[in-house]
Amino acid sequence: MLDTVIIGAGFAGLSAARTLMNEGRGNFVVLEARDRVGGRTKAGKIGDIPVDLGGMWMAPTQTRLKSLAAHYNVQAYPTYLDGNAIFRIGTRERQGPREDPSRLLGIAGGLAYLFAKWKLERPMARLDTNQPWAHPRAKELDATTVETWIARNVYHPLARAAFRTICNSLLCAEPSQVSLLFFLHYVKSGGGLDVLISADAGGAQNLMFHGGVHQISRFMADEIGDRLHLNAPVTVIEWHDRGVTVHSEVGTFSARSAIIAISPTLMHRITFLPTLPQPKVAVHEHLFMGSSIKFWVLYKTPFWREMGLNGTILRDDTAITPVMDVSPPDQKNGLLVGFFDANRAINNADLSVEGRRAIVLEMLVEHFGPDASEPLDYVDHDWTDEVWSGGCYGAYAPPGVFTPYGQTLRATIGPLHWAGTETSPQWTGYIEGAIQSGERAAREIL
Repeated sequence: MLDTVIIGAGFAGLSAARTLMNEGRGNFVVLEARDRVGGRTKAGKIGDIPVDLGGMWMAPTQTRLKSLAAHYNVQAYPTYLDGNAIFRIGTRERQGPREDPSRLLGIAGGLAYLFAKWKLERPMARLDTNQPWAHPRAKELDATTVETWIARNVYHPLARAAFRTICNSLLCAEPSQVSLLFFLHYVKSGGGLDVLISADAGGAQNLMFHGGVHQISRFMADEIGDRLHLNAPVTVIEWHDRGVTVHSEVGTFSARSAIIAISPTLMHRITFLPTLPQPKVAVHEHLFMGSSIKFWVLYKTPFWREMGLNGTILRDDTAITPVMDVSPPDQKNGLLVGFFDANRAINNADLSVEGRRAIVLEMLVEHFGPDASEPLDYVDHDWTDEVWSGGCYGAYAPPGVFTPYGQTLRATIGPLHWAGTETSPQWTGYIEGAIQSGERAAREIL
């Protein structure tokens, strides 16, 4: 009999496996439904440059991801920020430093933004990300959507548009779809709004990796060796006081425990015998995955820099936002990355790649001129169409779910332990959160 079966080989499942190995507990298997590891990170290539089609950034405070990168000698480089960003909210366009959204909204809009951010931080100060459902105003906050909060608390139209765009970009969902309690938890888990929307020295979009973050997952998988099984969807988990029997398309495995590290909205694909407790079933049935299409555009040079621009475009009136300059400093090409997020992703998912390319280039030409019309290459990846992800970047809670059911996300049930970035009280929704969750789940069974 095995000690553990780990289900899912994203960063959460791989981190759980690595933690067990480091503690001398190597009697486990990892079952992954995909034909690859990495979960919501994924390898891609544009021209001759390897890129991340999924998660890619690292904040300096993401200590576990930083430690893994150092261990595998994967080097980081910063997002390019020299020059002005283009910021168009509510048909009003301004240019200025990317890291100062309040300034880019004008005096009145900027003051309204700062005042609203202060009002958002007041309930956040009393929120414990380990148990956000215990907030003194949890039911009230959970019954409120982010859109309702914006309508009641943000008084300038440009500031309102900015907050809506922030929700779109962070959660890949519309403000009308997201519980305010969940939004507060998500923001605080990453260190606050300024951190999450920033690419400067302390921001969540500060650093990327030469060769892509996805390679770290491959290095982790190499250490696991033949204990890892790809193309191995799990269909049934029988669980009882003495352990589990896990049925997959590559065989049946008995173990004393299981770590389940898959996207929470995919839990219905596994039949549990006996059925899981109803609150646990309810939380997974009522969460939704964000919607995102990520694109890359390659140019001969980063010519926009000669115009005094840093490549960042933030808008609320187009299908794509944000766009950023992520050109690796060790080569001459110009490389932009951007996103169709939330409803914009859903509304453009049925287009061909060529159709989405045309939308992207039209906007880039508008801001960067005719040179932007002739890229060397364009690639994109539609995460709404990923069978074993169901969307990206992560799951979010609509109103009325987080307070009654949120505590079941990571609570152990008999021999069943739960991992995944959504279960992490720190950096929820990020690679760092996935790593921390896998390590925590492994410690539970050590």
